[in-house]
Amino acid sequence: MKLKSIISFSLLLSLCNASKAQQIFTISQFTQHNFIFNPAAAGASDQASVGATYRKMWAGIDGGPQTTILYFDKYFDKKNTGLAVVLYDDKTGPTSRTGGQVNLSYSVEMQQGRRLMFGLAGTLMQYKLDKQMLSAYIPNDPLLAASENTVKGDAAAGIYYKSPGINLGFSVQQLVQAKFNDIKTNNNPEGKLYRHFYFTGSYNWKVDEDNMVVPNAMVQYQPNAPVYYSAGIRLEHKDMFWVGGNYHHQQSYSLFAGLKIDKTVALGYAFDQYSSPLSVFDDGSGAHEISLRYFFKK
Repeated sequence: MKLKSIISFSLLLSLCNASKAQQIFTISQFTQHNFIFNPAAAGASDQASVGATYRKMWAGIDGGPQTTILYFDKYFDKKNTGLAVVLYDDKTGPTSRTGGQVNLSYSVEMQQGRRLMFGLAGTLMQYKLDKQMLSAYIPNDPLLAASENTVKGDAAAGIYYKSPGINLGFSVQQLVQAKFNDIKTNNNPEGKLYRHFYFTGSYNWKVDEDNMVVPNAMVQYQPNAPVYYSAGIRLEHKDMFWVGGNYHHQQSYSLFAGLKIDKTVALGYAFDQYSSPLSVFDDGSGAHEISLRYFFKK
C-alpha cells in the first residue's frame, strides 16, 4: 500500500475513534439546502422540489469521504406547514453511515412576507464498519470488537426566520445523542452520536431588477471540539444562474456555480480546495460536489 493510503487510513481511523469528532457530513452549497441541517427550514423555498447531491472529498486518495444525498421539500400554504425528507449515504474508508430524516416545520406568518418557522425531525441511521478492511492494519484495535452493523434513531430541532431580506437559522442535530454501547476504547469510554449546533445566516441584497447578491455564513459548534465556520457570497442573475465562493476557517475555500433552466431544473457544481492536512499529497486535497434539483411549478 502506498504511503499516501497508509496515512489516509490513519486519518480515517482517528475519525472513527475520536468521541468528539465531526460526525455529520458537510456540503458547500448549504444556503440553497438549509432544510438538510435545519428541520425548521422545511418548505422555506415555498416551491416544492426534489433533488440529489453527490460530494467526493480528498479526490486523489482511495477511501476518501463521499456523500450521496436525496431529498424532497414542500410547503403546504393552507396549513402553514413544511415537509422535507432527506436520505443519505456517507462513506469514509472502512466506515459508512446510511440514513434518513423527516423534517416537519410550522410557520407563524408575519407582515411583509416574513415568517418565523419552528421544526422537529426524526432520524434513523445505520452505521457499518468494514472489519476486513481494518484487520490487516490494526489487528488488536478495540474498535474491531464492535458490531459491524448498528441501527440508531435520533432527533433534531430548529428555528428559522425567513424574510425577503435577512434569513437566520439555529438548529441542533443528534439531539438525543443515541449511544453505541459496544464501541468502546480507552480514549472513548462511550461511543455515541454527539450534538451538533448550527447557526446560519444570509441576506438577499437586490442590486437591481436582474441581480441579487447573497452574503451568507454558517457556524457549526460541537462541545469540546473546535468551532467551524464558513462565510462567503453568491451572485444570482434573473433566477437563471449563480456564481459564488466561500471560505472555510482553517480548512479550505470553495467556488461554485449553477444554472437554472426554465425556472424548474437547477444544476450546480462546487469545488473545494483544502489547505490542511491533505494538501501535502499530490491531487489529494480537492473536493467535488454536484447537485441536481427539480422545482415543481405552482
